[in-house]
This record gives sequence, C-alpha cells and structure tokens, in this order.
Amino acid sequence: MTHSLHRTGSHLENEIVFILTPSKGINSEGAEEKIKKFLDIIVSNRPVHYGDDRVGNQYTAGYHKIVEKIEGITNIHAVFNNLGKAQKALKEIVEADLGLSVVVSGLFDSAKACCEASGIQYHSIEHSLGIWGNKSSLPEEKPLEILTMCGHGLVSANLIQFMADAVRDDEKTAQEAAEEMARLCLCGIFNTESAALILTELAAIG
Repeated sequence: MTHSLHRTGSHLENEIVFILTPSKGINSEGAEEKIKKFLDIIVSNRPVHYGDDRVGNQYTAGYHKIVEKIEGITNIHAVFNNLGKAQKALKEIVEADLGLSVVVSGLFDSAKACCEASGIQYHSIEHSLGIWGNKSSLPEEKPLEILTMCGHGLVSANLIQFMADAVRDDEKTAQEAAEEMARLCLCGIFNTESAALILTELAAIG
C-alpha cells in the first residue's frame, strides 16, 4: 500500500484511495466473484479513476476488460475525489462482507470519517514520514503534487512540464492532458481531476 502514501499537495482533503488485495493461497481461490462485486461497488459510486495493475486502468483497459481478466489474485485500485462518494462506497463494501482485505488511504481525518460513516474503526495506521535526504533534484512543489499521484513513478516530471506547456499553448485541455497521463498509471489511483487543476495553475505560470 506504500505507493499511495506519499501523495502531497493542497488537493488531498477529499481524496480517498481504495485498494483490494486478496491473500494468495489464503482467500484467493474462488475470489473472482467477490473481486467483481468490489469493482462494481466502486464503479457504481463514480470514482475519479480505477484499475487493475496487471490489466490496466479505466482508460487503457476499461471496465469490461478488467472484469474479463479478473483472477483470484487480482488487485483493484481506485481513487475518489469526493468524501461522500468514498464513504458510501466503503459502507457498501462493509455490508457486502467480502472477506478480502480492503485498505483505505487518505489524510487521517478523511480516512477516519470514511470508517466512522461505515460503522467500522481502523485497526492500524501506516504513515508517510515525508521525503528525507538530498532533495535538490526533486521537482518544484506543483509538479511534485502530480508526480506523487502515481506511486510507481510512471508519470515523470518532464512529462508533467510537457503537458503543462501543451495546456498553456492550447494544444490540449487540462482534462485531456490529465487523462493522457493517467493512462500511464496502471493501477488507477492517478487523480485526473486534481491533476487538471494543477496543470491549469502550471500553465498560467508559464
């Protein structure tokens, strides 16, 4: 789950990331229908982005291909930009009682609010201690906000600047640029709505 912990920026207040992870050899056998149920709950609550890190995300694979390729070891990821939608999704997941591990990631208060709205209490916390060491090669603050949306490092600082320039020059809309970058984030936790807003800010800076 550590690839979702290091997100940074001012857009995180209402952002919640979900990850479903079956345990191979423990509860993965015959888990396909449970995983599909989880995916259906997620999609019905309209996340910003979702995906399966082995198959692709909503832009590269789409719902039907992800469902077609579901196996007992499939991991499903999603990101919400609306706390109410995330709370509703988690409540439905709890009620479905799937018996599979679901991790909720976000700011402490937001994640806690999701749990409380679903009638559950978190049992553990994994906390990012930030970035340590020589930070001289890191991007500036705004590009870093986009870069950390893809915890596997598939969206580079150079690509972010390229997309910001394209938005500035009216070659792409901010949303188009954000969705193009989101295609690279296979697991599906790249927040296109927030990325579009940040790209607009970067484009205005020039």
